[in-house]
Amino acid sequence: MDFGPSRDRLPTIQLSSAAMIRLRDEQTKLTFLLANGQSLNGQVKWFDETTIHVLADDGGELTLFKHAIVYYKQG
Repeated sequence: MDFGPSRDRLPTIQLSSAAMIRLRDEQTKLTFLLANGQSLNGQVKWFDETTIHVLADDGGELTLFKHAIVYYKQG
């Protein structure tokens, strides 16, 4: 049994990247609900495959791990 990398598996496509680019470029206000129950309001400054950097409404900046975000919504 071979457990090496599969050559017939397609790479993962980040379907949310286009939406995140739009939210960043339009400087949309978002509310993030985190896995620990806290919520955060702010705008996306930048993002990559695993993190989202947020300019918080209180003037601070935070980098959130995507796996720690339950959901985000506009407003």
